[in-house]
Amino acid sequence: MHLEAYDHLRTKIEKHGLTPRLETRIALFISTTKSLNLPFLAMAENAPARSPAWQALNSQLFRECEALNVLMRVTRWAPEPMLYWRNTEIAAPLMTAQLSRRVGLFAPSVASMASFEALAMGHALLATTRLTPIIPETLMLEPFPMALMRIEQENGRLLQTQIRLLKDGFPDIPVETREEIIGRKAEVVDKVFTGFLKDLGA
Repeated sequence: MHLEAYDHLRTKIEKHGLTPRLETRIALFISTTKSLNLPFLAMAENAPARSPAWQALNSQLFRECEALNVLMRVTRWAPEPMLYWRNTEIAAPLMTAQLSRRVGLFAPSVASMASFEALAMGHALLATTRLTPIIPETLMLEPFPMALMRIEQENGRLLQTQIRLLKDGFPDIPVETREEIIGRKAEVVDKVFTGFLKDLGA
């Protein structure tokens, strides 16, 4: 879906290198996507400790924190305030989508719907945000690309957990409602990520 943008960015990096400015922009975007998921994952502490949901979410919480920590350490941060402002501007729709709620008169509990929407958002972010395809093969052993690769490999494992929870973890929410929420979150994330890739390649 993003193949053309990936090819353009990879060619750009082959020509100009993986600059601190580019690393900063990528790290900021990934950090934003991860931080959107952390408050929901922290709610796992309120679940029974022996439940499968607690085990899955608690494990994911610490893996996401570890990913952020690694990214913070390997990124060569560019001291350009406009880069940080631009990331906030691009990612703003993700913040809005994460906060949105649709609760009808006979809907499931607000807490259940909020949890499902947050999980669906996390799933969409993990499934869509892939940036290793823009890295030329000759640079893959450098610290920043290696961190990206590690994060995306972990994302694949986390996705399996989220898929199971989205499918079986909310029996009080009708299937058609779940599908609508998942599709809506995926659409928002894809639009934002597409815009990010386009802006990155400009």
